[in-house]
Amino acid sequence: MPYDQTTRVLKIETELGADNAVLTEMDGQDALSRPFVFNIRFATTEADDKVRKLLGTKVSLSFGLPGEIEGGPLGLERRVLNGHFRRLRRIGTSFAEEAEWYGEVVPAVWFLSRTTDCRIFQGKTVTTIIEDILKLHKITDYKMKTTGSYPTLDYCVQYRESALDFITRLMEQNGIFFWHEHANGKHTLVIGDENGSTVAPAFPDFTVDARPGADGLRSLDEDFAVRSGKWTMRDFNFETPSNSLEVTDPTQVDVEATKERELYDYPGLYPVTGDGRTFARIQIEHEESLYHLRRGTSTIAALDAGARLKIADVEEPEVLVTEIRHHGIDRSHWTPERLKHEEVVAPHYENEFVCLPRKVPFRSPRVTPKPFVRGPQTAIVTGPSGEEIHTDKYGRVKVKFHWDRVGKKDDTSSCWVRVSQGIAGAGWGQIHIPRMGQEVIVDFLEGDPDRPIITGRVYNAESNVPYALPANKTQSGIKTNSSKGGGGSNEIRLEDKKSSEQVYVHAEKDLDTEVENNETRKVGLKGTGNRTTNIKNDETITVGGNRTETVVKNETITIQQNRTEMVAKNEAVAIGMSREHAIGIADSLTVGAARSHSVGATESISIGASQSISVGSNQTTEVGSNQSTQVGKNQTTSVGDNSSTTVGKNGTVSIGKSFKLDAGDEIVLTTGSAQIIMKKNGDITIKGKNITIDASGKVSVKASSDVVMKGQKILQN
Repeated sequence: MPYDQTTRVLKIETELGADNAVLTEMDGQDALSRPFVFNIRFATTEADDKVRKLLGTKVSLSFGLPGEIEGGPLGLERRVLNGHFRRLRRIGTSFAEEAEWYGEVVPAVWFLSRTTDCRIFQGKTVTTIIEDILKLHKITDYKMKTTGSYPTLDYCVQYRESALDFITRLMEQNGIFFWHEHANGKHTLVIGDENGSTVAPAFPDFTVDARPGADGLRSLDEDFAVRSGKWTMRDFNFETPSNSLEVTDPTQVDVEATKERELYDYPGLYPVTGDGRTFARIQIEHEESLYHLRRGTSTIAALDAGARLKIADVEEPEVLVTEIRHHGIDRSHWTPERLKHEEVVAPHYENEFVCLPRKVPFRSPRVTPKPFVRGPQTAIVTGPSGEEIHTDKYGRVKVKFHWDRVGKKDDTSSCWVRVSQGIAGAGWGQIHIPRMGQEVIVDFLEGDPDRPIITGRVYNAESNVPYALPANKTQSGIKTNSSKGGGGSNEIRLEDKKSSEQVYVHAEKDLDTEVENNETRKVGLKGTGNRTTNIKNDETITVGGNRTETVVKNETITIQQNRTEMVAKNEAVAIGMSREHAIGIADSLTVGAARSHSVGATESISIGASQSISVGSNQTTEVGSNQSTQVGKNQTTSVGDNSSTTVGKNGTVSIGKSFKLDAGDEIVLTTGSAQIIMKKNGDITIKGKNITIDASGKVSVKASSDVVMKGQKILQN
């Protein structure tokens, strides 16, 4: 059954069709930066299944006093409000087959409260993020009227929160707010950051008229409240750790009681003081917006949140409506029969509103909580394709959270995330950079999803432990993996199995040990302990000072090829007992200056083949007792200059066959006063006291010239 809504205070238009429903009651709340909610009652004769299908569909309401309807003395148009049904409830059946329904009407942006997500935004401004969310959820009827400049956010997370809460808290933090503009069949979300961007209807200057039943502005109260006098914030930026990021912004409200009242918060969530001053200014502006409010009642249906108007005969007449509540009743369609059974209420409309001086910036209170991450999470380290380790100059890495279903598993998965190390000093400490594919433990500073920090690492089925467990449960240590490609490792392993304790060190390539002062190594402190060193190539040992090596028992040195030993100055070798020196082939000993060879007892030198001794200058051989030289074959002694042999007692030369003594000039044989001299010209002189020639055979004297014999007597037989 169609209804006639021509002269009604309250009107409704739904997808049931024009005039197929009638609006009987309305109670609506609207405020800046809050989705409006209108609770309504309407009547219809349409079937219930048709009405139920209205859930989520658009509905338009219009309301206004009869004077406004007819263009009366206020000269204002009817208020039109458009939204969507978020709830419908059938109240009952009244007269003439008419059913009464309860409904709740909200804007399209409210539906963002019905969806939650976990999503990462990187390198975007706040306003861009807000637009991305609106587009993602197919909200196209919106206008951006912000005038401020907003920094690019490196990392911003929507975490387990509704899309509405996410964009609302971003607005609250950055001094942005929203309201709605309405037309029949449509409403538009408007986002701004200053009072001047709101709607300014062509209202006349209103004067308060408190007469009973008067239309227009019925009452206006002035509301003053003590607020805080300044807002102070602090933060910390690890890239500028010595810089103070404390900012303070005092209020512009000149009230003595507020000046020393400070609001202080940490962390401010800003990287530089410039951003901090902006945030502090926004927060103190919110305090200032609550210092002086006006609260009024009226029958002006055209008022809504975001409206600007002038009030006559008051200080600061220009105001901005920040919140309003609408009330309306219209039962004019009831039949006389029904009026006999129901309370008679004349059709009417009224509202209560709150406004602030237009010159005072409106800032939404920060009431939308930021999600709190309740404890650590794990994530997978990521990076660009073809890499195994992806880091920056601070040792930070990027990760892919398990809850992130949108981001890629590459070097764009997250912001750079700091990594906790065991020790972190100024140029000293401990460093282990998580590698791509590793599962790490991620905590969050202050529980803030925008501030992740890696505090540890864990194994999983794809990246399992380096030692098979539980078989090797007594082993602990560090084992790395060669990069790129793997296949090698450096390792320090500790085995704590009783009676098999071990410290194992493995260098995949080089091992360099640097000791600034002393190094002490002890092997075998608990009993027998051996040490084995196996070097497959070269070894070089350089000792800057002295070196002492003590071997308690035997020492064996085996050199498969050549050996060169150089002593720059002196060398002393002391052997307590015997020494055996065996040389397979040749032995060459070169002494640059003097050499002293002292043997306390017997020395035996056995040479299997030849021996050559070359002395550059003098050589002295001194034998304390006997000396025996035995030559198996020939012996040749060659003296370049003089040769002298001195025998303290007897001397014997025994020659098995012939003996030849050859001198270039002369040969002199002397004993006491006896002497035989043989010269190279052939002269032979025998001097002595008595000379006896005794031959067992004959004596022949033959001369080519004279034979001269002189003596005191010459005796013949």
